[in-house]
Amino acid sequence: MDDRLLYLIRGKKRLMVPAFVLALLFYFMLPLSLIFFPEVMNRPSFVMGLTWAWLYAFLQIPMTWFMGWFYHVISKRFERQMEEIIQEELL
Repeated sequence: MDDRLLYLIRGKKRLMVPAFVLALLFYFMLPLSLIFFPEVMNRPSFVMGLTWAWLYAFLQIPMTWFMGWFYHVISKRFERQMEEIIQEELL
């Protein structure tokens, strides 16, 4: 296999594995924090009297949009690099 292709695959793994771990940690911290710290999560936060649990839950929406946008941008870059490798292989 071409060294550039292996480098591209390694780069994608190096980027996607930490992003996946971050997403899992972010999304599973809400139920875990509700289990282990219910008194803290039920206190009012600084935003319109919402509790910290509700604030964290609402923050998951922009985080999902950000991660989708991030993946879209990065995947376009990898796709361009892959197309360049394929075009050079065909020539």
